[in-house]
Amino acid sequence: MLKKVLAVFFVIVIIAGGFCFYLVNPFDPQYKSFYTEMRAYQAYQKGDIDTFIKYMSTPVTLKYHAPVVLYLTLANKGRYDEAIAAINAFQRYRDYSVCAQYKPAMRMFCRLSDIFFPVQPPKFDKNYWLSKIYFDKGDYKTAVDYLDKSTMRPPCYSAKLYAAAENFELADKEIKLCEAQYAPKKYKYALYSTKGYYYLRQKKYDVALDYLTKAVIKVAPKYKNYRGNNTTYLLLAQLYKEQNKLDKARYYYELVIKTDPDNYRAQKGLGLILHK
Repeated sequence: MLKKVLAVFFVIVIIAGGFCFYLVNPFDPQYKSFYTEMRAYQAYQKGDIDTFIKYMSTPVTLKYHAPVVLYLTLANKGRYDEAIAAINAFQRYRDYSVCAQYKPAMRMFCRLSDIFFPVQPPKFDKNYWLSKIYFDKGDYKTAVDYLDKSTMRPPCYSAKLYAAAENFELADKEIKLCEAQYAPKKYKYALYSTKGYYYLRQKKYDVALDYLTKAVIKVAPKYKNYRGNNTTYLLLAQLYKEQNKLDKARYYYELVIKTDPDNYRAQKGLGLILHK
């Protein structure tokens, strides 16, 4: 009888020990991803974008964490196909990597909390992000196709996309929804930028210039590396380029490159001007 009790006890101990090791296992890919992502963001803060991309492009991060910053960074560098591949690599949310920062006992508690009370993040809409990347790539037809399948339809983005695709009837409907969205807000920079793009695509340059000028956010001199105006600067550069005012276009491309040296669109636009 005693042997049976001891046997059962040892089986329980082995099972419990195995389960505890499973919870705190230092070789767990999720725990490893915590440290790689930390290194990635440290590199990003230092401006080392290639290192950021390297550490964010691990299988676990791509498959389970939906790294939107990675997609946008790749698109910003003109690496659109890599951004699309990264989006398509996502399968489902499964992220408990934050538990890696704790000591074994606390890590075990963290994992148990995750198992019994998992965090439910907002749904990741692949179609929306694919639409955004194809828009940046300039493939507006494919971008529209993905937007039509998306559950996310921000009216300001939709207005830009339909205007880019020269479907001004739909763009006009979306621009009205965009206006309604921003009506109660004090700051309307995003609305002004959207309307500036909307009129730019129609080659109504004077109206577009008025809205894009309003869209430029005034920033204190101490924020020398502020990038928030870069989208508007790129549109202003495009506007002046279409009007063959190349000195002004060059000025805005250089403003973008000053704070974002890796910006593909600014580099390409400036390169075309300098080689004319």
